[in-house]
Amino acid sequence: MLEERLAKTRVRVLHIRCRWRPVVSLPLLVVFRKLGYAKYHIGGGSYIVETRLAGKRGLASLWIILTQLENVVKTGLKLVFPMLLGRSVICDRYVLDMLVDGMAGLHDRPGRMRLGFNLLRLFPRPDFAFFMDIDPEVAFKRKPDLPTLEDYVERLRLYRELSSLWGVTVVNARSSPETIHGELWDGISAKVSDRKRVG
Repeated sequence: MLEERLAKTRVRVLHIRCRWRPVVSLPLLVVFRKLGYAKYHIGGGSYIVETRLAGKRGLASLWIILTQLENVVKTGLKLVFPMLLGRSVICDRYVLDMLVDGMAGLHDRPGRMRLGFNLLRLFPRPDFAFFMDIDPEVAFKRKPDLPTLEDYVERLRLYRELSSLWGVTVVNARSSPETIHGELWDGISAKVSDRKRVG
């Protein structure tokens, strides 16, 4: 809906989804699986990795650096070049999602920020970022990308506690899509209008 609305205002827009299958980190994931340090679940076209690296700080740090470098390279290629060409980009999943996936895979607490996650600060800061807050039971029923309901509960807690730190607006997603779109469009359209006046 947002993509169509922006197109009507003559904004050149590109919609991308920032979820990947591992490439750079895949060899390490294979080793971790053989050693019993990790397991993965394939859902929604991406690998959901859960590690068992408690007490293995060096391996955990290496894993984070590899996975976040992979995020930077893959997202950068799909994001930066279109932006340089003057296109507005809508990202389905972005920095907060990458952080939550990484922290949930390690079962980290929200107050703990490992050094490797700072690589995510290399990404361009978005004009708008939203987290659609919905009950875990509803999310699991709609799209069971994660193995269990408990995985949704863990990620929801991380999203709620980390959103404000990363400049992400929490949206009550229990309303209809039309209602939510209308609320978001009010702020977005004002910025689009301002840019056109400046242009």
